[in-house]
Amino acid sequence: MPYKILYIEDGDPRSIIGDLEKDKELTVEHHDPQDFEESITKVTSSGVDLLLLDFRLSDKKGVIYDAPTLAQTIRTMHTTNHRDLPIVLISSEDKISDFYKDYTSLDLFDFAISKKILSEQSEKYSIKIKSLIESYSALSRAKSDSLSLLSLLNIPDLLSNKFDLRIKDLLDSSKYKNNIFMASDFILNQIVRPSGILIGEDILAARLGVSLESGDWNALKSILDEFKYSGLYSDAYERWWFTGVENWWKLISPEQSSLKRLRASERVSILKAIFELPNLQEATKDKYSKSDYFWTICNKYHSPLDPIDGFEKNSSQEPWQDKSYFSIEAVSSLESLTEITAIDKRRYIEYTKE
Repeated sequence: MPYKILYIEDGDPRSIIGDLEKDKELTVEHHDPQDFEESITKVTSSGVDLLLLDFRLSDKKGVIYDAPTLAQTIRTMHTTNHRDLPIVLISSEDKISDFYKDYTSLDLFDFAISKKILSEQSEKYSIKIKSLIESYSALSRAKSDSLSLLSLLNIPDLLSNKFDLRIKDLLDSSKYKNNIFMASDFILNQIVRPSGILIGEDILAARLGVSLESGDWNALKSILDEFKYSGLYSDAYERWWFTGVENWWKLISPEQSSLKRLRASERVSILKAIFELPNLQEATKDKYSKSDYFWTICNKYHSPLDPIDGFEKNSSQEPWQDKSYFSIEAVSSLESLTEITAIDKRRYIEYTKE
């Protein structure tokens, strides 16, 4: 069954519709926003799966409201116009998240994207859109059936007793159980996307000391299928339960049970010997790094990095999330050193004096 997108746009919608409908599972209906009440009625009565809103609805003469106004009306709980559906903001502005960061943080939009990027990466964002729709649907069923939101993460039985209780308490709270948008946002942006409980392919490879260019990389990943994340948003974001990977390593290498204490070459030697993967290659450090005890990646270039060689990104994170780091080369290309912590800013300045 196709997913239905309602695209509210006061300009020419054909390019975006064409980009999205390359995916045969997506159908897009355009609505010209001449009247606010008519637009609300269109959203609430058309069985739409996702709402796509152009930011500058007021560019056209006669339209006196904008996308945030419409989204706020749909999002407001306990009103006749409230609907639990994903809302995506789209704009001609290339740096939409920078221009409209205030709006994207006000419990209105699931994500924001420029028309240019959507066009250039239509396959990627079609997958994200479908994942968003499916996740809302799963959250809606959980709400109706009074199911635990934690169950939607599909935590492996071997890891369930080690799962962070702070997350469990949050997902069990009425704040998230009764608000699908907030639950979706929390699961996606605080659990699935950040490195921590779950890790992506780049960090998985770095922690195993393996180059992503290795011929046997996919074979090694298949060995770890037991610990691959299969919960909400897993169809859009490939992730692994790191606790599971750690436990697996301790079983296969009891004499060298700490990944963190091994160099990349040592990790790869163990993997090649145990699993007969001759084409597995070790990850290599960049020219400015000194250590190959890799544990993370550069936040800009995604190259493997030992945090000791990195400069910590100036950002807040939840207790269960990993810190982010820039390599020396990446720091030199940042627009401002305020993007790294004050301590590492001083450290970088001292480094450049050497």
